[in-house]
Amino acid sequence: MKNELKYHLPRSKSLKSKILIEQLFKQGKSLKKYPLRLVYLPVNFSHEEKFLVAFSVSKKKFKRAVDRNRIKRLMREAFRLQQHDLLIDEKIIMMWIFTGSELPDYQEVYNSVRLIIREFNDTH
Repeated sequence: MKNELKYHLPRSKSLKSKILIEQLFKQGKSLKKYPLRLVYLPVNFSHEEKFLVAFSVSKKKFKRAVDRNRIKRLMREAFRLQQHDLLIDEKIIMMWIFTGSELPDYQEVYNSVRLIIREFNDTH
């Protein structure tokens, strides 16, 4: 069989630990490309995954849960398809934050993820 890339994003790659999230926002570095922001931090954690990831949308800007969930789905899908482009040497935790104030279309989110991943790879 061929060595094919797996494009799934299982729950085991989800960042859920309150301690790690707190540490991420205290010590993490940030990259921005409108309408997204990536906060990341190299950390040693017990999971065997290379990275843990979370997605966030402001409740202040988007009152309706339907809108917040839609944006998070768009971000997850764009990241899922481009996760193999990340050049990671060590284990990291990351959070993708939507900073825009209007509902985006998929292409806008996809392009922002692509640009942030490219910039991330250049800085590491």
